[in-house]
Amino acid sequence: MSALLKNNTSLSNHYWMLWIAPSISERQKIKNLPLDQQQKVLMLHPKNNTQVCDALKTAIISGLYQSITLDRSIIPSQQQRMLEVIAMRHQTHINWLNSQSKLNSASQLSLI
Repeated sequence: MSALLKNNTSLSNHYWMLWIAPSISERQKIKNLPLDQQQKVLMLHPKNNTQVCDALKTAIISGLYQSITLDRSIIPSQQQRMLEVIAMRHQTHINWLNSQSKLNSASQLSLI
């Protein structure tokens, strides 16, 4: 049992941060991160935005990503909500770069 606990703690140190199509300024932010965090950043530059949503679902469900950062314009709003629900269930934080109006309580309940 202690070997299993040691294995879980070592896995917690290996979470990745996924950035989808980072701009030049966002890449600069990544370069300014501490080296140990820079080494855990993966950047994805999709050629076909229609496949991004399925790739994000797979990434979230895998449990390997602590956070995913992307522009809202890449994903349609209906799929954004679905990704947020999946992310909440798998303890993955989605960092949307473009601001959108805050969810009211009814919208938050529908996500849950």
